[in-house]
Amino acid sequence: MDIKLKTIIANAQLCADAGETVSVDNKLGEALIAAGDAERVGPAARENTSIDPRQVEVDERAAALRKSQEDAAKKTPDAIKKALDQLSTEADDDWTASGKPAMDRVKELTGAADLTRAELDDLFPEFIRPVVNPTPPAVQAPNPDLAPASSVRSSAP
Repeated sequence: MDIKLKTIIANAQLCADAGETVSVDNKLGEALIAAGDAERVGPAARENTSIDPRQVEVDERAAALRKSQEDAAKKTPDAIKKALDQLSTEADDDWTASGKPAMDRVKELTGAADLTRAELDDLFPEFIRPVVNPTPPAVQAPNPDLAPASSVRSSAP
């Protein structure tokens, strides 16, 4: 029987603090309840769930398969091309010194943390940083107040 003690009990049969719930034999429990030193409490609720280890294994395999498929989708040519198209030709952090896409940036854009340079180069071997044509300097219109030296007339006779 389970009882909750109202007082401290210290004897040959039991040693427990007030407020503590203990399991005792029925005779002792009835005696403590009759003396006002304890109250009956229901049996502790026990978890009565059975776990089938085979199902856990199946669930783990299914989760691993889903993750594998999600990771593979991040490394498709379309996903990688989309990431490469998002690189900025003006952002030096998006490129290596040799003009190849920076792997950290490509991994960030695809979400494929395990993407390798070899995989990227196999899919897009010729992909390099596009050269941005600098804007040619603006041609300045001639100033009409400044005439060429050959057209300047001398006022001397």
